[in-house]
Amino acid sequence: MDKRTAICEYLKKHHTGKSKAVYSRELQRLFCIDGRNLRRKISSLRKDGFPICSDETGYYYADNQKEINATVCRMNELVTTISNARTGLLFASVLPERGVTVEVKIKLD
Repeated sequence: MDKRTAICEYLKKHHTGKSKAVYSRELQRLFCIDGRNLRRKISSLRKDGFPICSDETGYYYADNQKEINATVCRMNELVTTISNARTGLLFASVLPERGVTVEVKIKLD
């Protein structure tokens, strides 16, 4: 069994519901993977429709729709924060007082 499947089955069997969440460091230790790879595997499971939730207490297999909604809300907040940072960087790149020169080339055929 691959680690991705093993993680999903482990969470479903031992950590269903927010009250039974497990810290990512524990999952890293159990499955001998680093944090980045754990996050990738969790993301892959979510993309495939497995209700793997997370919050400040760790990861868990969703027990109900409310837990899924809370995780989706948290993820939306993270996306908004990243989007705002990206917008700020793009804005900073066109401010002349920052000493950044922007060159635009238009090619007409």
